[in-house]
Amino acid sequence: MRDHWVLYSSIKFNMSNIQATSIAICVTTCFRPEGLRRLLESLAAQQFVKNIQPDLRIVIVDNDAAGSARRVCEDFRARNSIALEYEIEGRRGIPIARNHAVDMAKKYPVDFIAILDDDEVADRHWLDELMAAQMEFGADVLTGPVVPYFMGATDRWLQRFFERANLANGQDLRHNYNYVYTSNLLAKAAIFRDLRFDERFALSGAEDTHLFMQLFEKGYRAVWAENALVTEWLPESRTNPQWLWKRAYRRGNSFAICELVQNGSLKTRVKRIAKGSFRFVQGLVGTLVSLGRKSQFVQGVQGLCLGAGMISGSLGFEYQEYKQIHGA
Repeated sequence: MRDHWVLYSSIKFNMSNIQATSIAICVTTCFRPEGLRRLLESLAAQQFVKNIQPDLRIVIVDNDAAGSARRVCEDFRARNSIALEYEIEGRRGIPIARNHAVDMAKKYPVDFIAILDDDEVADRHWLDELMAAQMEFGADVLTGPVVPYFMGATDRWLQRFFERANLANGQDLRHNYNYVYTSNLLAKAAIFRDLRFDERFALSGAEDTHLFMQLFEKGYRAVWAENALVTEWLPESRTNPQWLWKRAYRRGNSFAICELVQNGSLKTRVKRIAKGSFRFVQGLVGTLVSLGRKSQFVQGVQGLCLGAGMISGSLGFEYQEYKQIHGA
């Protein structure tokens, strides 16, 4: 009986000394108060089945100098027990606001930093799944699927262009740049002692690709967490062929510029121009043979725009997609 009591006391002592993982969830917002409200509500509803509930802190950086998100944050604080920090960053730019948010998070002894966008809603097991995948694969950084929610009427054939293929759980992302983004991310906080978002990409939206290039260069490991689901709310202004073509152009443009920032050699520039030219011709051929088929035509022009973006980026021209804010 005494042995059982000693064992019980030991287990109780050990459990009492287990510290919850500390996580700061960083969100930058700009002119999207309703989107931010939806996101915060989804964070308040997080459930933990696979992990002990972490010590959570939400960090909001408002990229509107007038502070249009302040009231949403004050309402959230009044109704929830989760700690929420709110500050304004008057200088416009996604990487500028993200650096501000990460700097706020680093003031606290957090183990991990998570990042989401203000036009997203997190599944109720989102953070639990990221934590579980981090434990299973021992990764430094994790990203997961972002699926679309169409806010307006969108034809089924067009919806297919917004569907994102999923990777295997735990798949390494070093050679999968289509899946490296910071709109659904969990990273060890220590990483941000070495790295920051490059503020040269203030309005181009390439800061996430460049961050991962730096991560891989320094030997950090990033993997896919297939069950950590986030839904992106897409307004009608972003669910049309014209936007798809602009996004394809921006992807090619920003990737080329990121490569040049990492290695500005003539060899890098010529190699990317050659790849861009191939994509351009491939897209042009696809467009010409589409024979009136809408889906094939849109896909062909996408390839053409992707190639054109690669070429222009290799020549030093930067496309600034985020001069315009979509959604509310």
